[in-house]
Amino acid sequence: MDTKRLRLTGPWMGRYNYVTRALPPVAFNATLVDDSGDLSGETIEPNSFSDVDIDSLIAGIIGVREGRIVRFTKNYSDIDAPRIEYEGKIDPQFTRVQGTWTIPNSPWEHGTFVLIRDAVGAEQSVRRMRQASEALKTPIKR
Repeated sequence: MDTKRLRLTGPWMGRYNYVTRALPPVAFNATLVDDSGDLSGETIEPNSFSDVDIDSLIAGIIGVREGRIVRFTKNYSDIDAPRIEYEGKIDPQFTRVQGTWTIPNSPWEHGTFVLIRDAVGAEQSVRRMRQASEALKTPIKR
């Protein structure tokens, strides 16, 4: 197996569910950087819970990957919200992460999540990088 695939770097599609409240699941997109197990990245999701008048919520994430276990903290950047702790297990192909989330100061607020590697988004990124690289090789016409 390609060792680059044994990292979480790249685009992901996800969903989180509430266990304690009767609310619908929330879909989100994530971009992760896995630097030898140090995780960072960003998520974007529809505003499904904040009273702030914005359509989408952006959050930064930071954490660690130890083998096939991942732990990270999500902090929203656009709203005043508590941090959310995630812990999950990565499948052997590094294409799916499944686990749980909790709000440390509100342990009754918790649920499950799943992340699936976004192969289409990855292909589009590679295509854009190749196009940009080719454009840089082409002399500018005056």
